[in-house]
Amino acid sequence: MDAPAAAAAPDLSVLIVNWNAAAYLPAALDSLFSAGQGLEMEVILVDNASQDGSVALMRARYPQVQVIANAENRGFAAGNNQGLAVARGRAILLLNPDTELPPTALRQLLAYLDAHPQVGVVGPRLEGERGKVQGGAAGYDPSPVVLFNYATFLYKLFPGHFRGLWLPQALYRRGAPIEVDWVSGACLLARAEAAAAAGPMSERFFMYSEDVEWCRRVRAAGYRVVCHAGVAITHHIGGSARQQGPAFHHHNVDSLDKDLRSRYHPLAVAVMHLFGAFGFLLRYLLYEGLLLRWRLPVFAELRDLWAACLKTSLKRIVRPAV
Repeated sequence: MDAPAAAAAPDLSVLIVNWNAAAYLPAALDSLFSAGQGLEMEVILVDNASQDGSVALMRARYPQVQVIANAENRGFAAGNNQGLAVARGRAILLLNPDTELPPTALRQLLAYLDAHPQVGVVGPRLEGERGKVQGGAAGYDPSPVVLFNYATFLYKLFPGHFRGLWLPQALYRRGAPIEVDWVSGACLLARAEAAAAAGPMSERFFMYSEDVEWCRRVRAAGYRVVCHAGVAITHHIGGSARQQGPAFHHHNVDSLDKDLRSRYHPLAVAVMHLFGAFGFLLRYLLYEGLLLRWRLPVFAELRDLWAACLKTSLKRIVRPAV
């Protein structure tokens, strides 16, 4: 008797790493299944020991989702690696639980990937719920020049002429695909071959910078990375991270420190942290001024975020992240 034929690979594997984001999951999953109508799709949710009923919610409301429930919070990179290990799709979508997909976004990203075989990863423009463009959707590899341009706002003042860590909002608004070094893991679509060539995400990073380092390996394997600014999704920034307050953003600087020290001499790393600290100080002063003028809570949150980054960056000038 002939052996049964292997099941065909689905069009798409969607990997969602969740930590206490139950308040966001229904909107994220409902929009995903609406956008994915007509696609052969598997959805894998890796839960990092949530205490808010996320797992029970998924099993009761979304039985079609494969849930991997961890006994501890293993972080974003490790969680995605668990999903990558079992994903069968011809394309793989990393998706945050605090995102919402418009009806056409998924097909637009898949169509772009299908039409450009040299592209290994594509990501969309990220927007807040009121439509404001989020700069951290994509950007360029951290280097002395890139960090200086970011710190001094040169990348914003002269978009397209100075490369910064993040793309400036002006480039997103043009709506054209932009070749970049990395796109955010909040919504990152990769062809399976490129993901396999890059290998697992580095678990040196608990969260932040793992997408930057992973996209670097995708490019090293010969693929291009593109931000498709004509495709927009909603991202409620920090749906999990902000639960621990602004001090949680020290992870961002610590992850950057680990990445820099893997590629640069300690003296160069110290100089880059000085650039970063200067940029964080400017942003802290900006939002302190806006808070004094307008007294809006959002300015206090942003001021405290940049204060946390400033303090950590100053520490990392002389002491590496653990």
